[in-house]
Amino acid sequence: MAYFPLFMDLTGKRVLVVGAGTVASRRIRVLADFGASVTVTAPEVSDEIAHMAEEGKIRLFYSDYQSRRKELLSEEPFYLVLTASGNEEADRLAESDGRQMGALVNVAGDRHRSDFYFPGIAREGTLTAGITAEGNDHTMARRAAEGLREFLKEQSRNGQKGNIQQE
Repeated sequence: MAYFPLFMDLTGKRVLVVGAGTVASRRIRVLADFGASVTVTAPEVSDEIAHMAEEGKIRLFYSDYQSRRKELLSEEPFYLVLTASGNEEADRLAESDGRQMGALVNVAGDRHRSDFYFPGIAREGTLTAGITAEGNDHTMARRAAEGLREFLKEQSRNGQKGNIQQE
């Protein structure tokens, strides 16, 4: 099945990320860079994610989802819910809660439980590209995004920004 790439303004949109491992951290960074109001719940986080919280870029709870669930559900609904905790109970609860509040849900590692794929992002200036292999080949999608990022940087260095030709 081919997936339609949809670009949306996330400025100020409430996003919940359950987990803060390698996959979740990449997503947290991207979402914050695109202006989302990101709430993270995870018992352990990297120094980078902790620093983002200290700077006020994200809201961080040092706890598992189950411990914060009641509090989070009492707030305004989230627009997106992403689970990548590695804890199946936490991921299933967050997935279910997200669906009940009408959020779009992404369950890392299980495309069949996800409403959308989180793409690889290549961004330079005003140009943004999202890359996905429809959940079938994460390595290929990652390499394609890395290659496109390098291409865009090279174009920018060479003064080609905004003049990328379509073949």
